[in-house]
Amino acid sequence: MPLNRLATSAMRIVVLLFASALYGQRISVGVVAGGYANSDFVSKIHIIPGVNPDITLSDKGGYFFGPTVELHLTRRLSVVTDALYKPLHYKRSATFFPNGSIGYAPATVVTWQFPLLTKFRFASGKLRPFLEGGPSFRSAGNLNQTNPSNHGVSAGVGIEGRWRALSLAPSIRYTRWAKDRYPWSYDVQTRSDQVEFQFRVIWSGMRK
Repeated sequence: MPLNRLATSAMRIVVLLFASALYGQRISVGVVAGGYANSDFVSKIHIIPGVNPDITLSDKGGYFFGPTVELHLTRRLSVVTDALYKPLHYKRSATFFPNGSIGYAPATVVTWQFPLLTKFRFASGKLRPFLEGGPSFRSAGNLNQTNPSNHGVSAGVGIEGRWRALSLAPSIRYTRWAKDRYPWSYDVQTRSDQVEFQFRVIWSGMRK
């Protein structure tokens, strides 16, 4: 499935920042990975008279990972963007014949998330608390009767520590996604509120 235009624009920004890093600009590159405990989708039971109920059960918890790029505007202010691979999971009820028993069919929705965040550090020493915030974009494939929204707003808090040329940064990030799009979003809806625990390793050797 082709990426939507918002997500495509976010991907172009990521590519441009990586290209700038090759020319020694004030850019750091690295990797980010993490997990979360909340549900991917909204679980629901739809009662249909005369037949088995339509049940959606969301998995809880998951993982994500991907590259990260940081453009340093000043010592304390920067712009951060990620390209995060994040699969979403749920189970949908199914009726098995001839006995009419109910089972569940698992489904995976593949998403890529592209946050574009402004980051502010409160110190310039070895340990630097920071806040970040800005828009996030999302593309989805392998939809399986879903249609996740393609944009939202993210905010996070964390702390950076230096080790040689590396910056190590655990953080917590909250994202509020817009409502899912039609037509399939009425059947299976993603959960709008997402809280993620992240850890990133950034190589700062390119900074000037």
